[in-house]
Amino acid sequence: MFRDSFAVALAALVAGCASTPKVEPMPTLVKVPVVQYVPVPDALTKPCPVSKATSRTVEAVVTAYNANITSLEGCNADKAAIRKLGTP
Repeated sequence: MFRDSFAVALAALVAGCASTPKVEPMPTLVKVPVVQYVPVPDALTKPCPVSKATSRTVEAVVTAYNANITSLEGCNADKAAIRKLGTP
């Protein structure tokens, strides 16, 4: 009788050792893109000045044209600075 119960206990132990333990899978890293809005400084969004000729003389028109070129260059510089805001 002792021999039979010992054999049963031994068989139970061996059967328990034979099974492989369940291994949990490693968690995976998931990257989720997040939209982040970058505030634009007020200095970059102010209206650009526009020069108008006060008279229709050639000199007044050329002066206004030259002033507008300078204004456009400043506005283009502001837009370039705004484009750079979102880049690392």
